[in-house]
Order: sequence, then structure tokens, then C-alpha cells
Amino acid sequence: MIEGKNAPVSMGVIPAGASVHLAVPPAVQGKLAQGAVLAVSVEPAGGSPTGQPTGPVVAAGDLKSV
Repeated sequence: MIEGKNAPVSMGVIPAGASVHLAVPPAVQGKLAQGAVLAVSVEPAGGSPTGQPTGPVVAAGDLKSV
């Protein structure tokens, strides 16, 4: 999740070729509702060793309520 000009915050790991359901804490839900965007990056197995994206971003976008 990227909120404004803040550093990205990890929302979890999605294994290659898999689907996952991630619980989004209420505090994060509020940030998403205020305009934060989601981005997906390719990382080594187990996730980024630094907590920040290290690989290429392969998807990004904001959320819309329907």
C-alpha cells in the first residue's frame, strides 16, 4: 500500500500462481478509503528482505467502491 508520498507498506505475500485472502485491518481500510493505492511487486520467496519493494512492480492502482 502506498499512501501519498510515504514509503510503501507491505500488505502480505501472494505466492506465485496462487490466490489469497488477506484481512485488512480497520486502520488500513481507512487509509485505502482516503486514496492510498495498492501495488504488487515481484519479490524473492518469503517476501522482501527489507520490507520495501525490491523487484519490479507488476500491477498498481487505486480502489473504487461500487
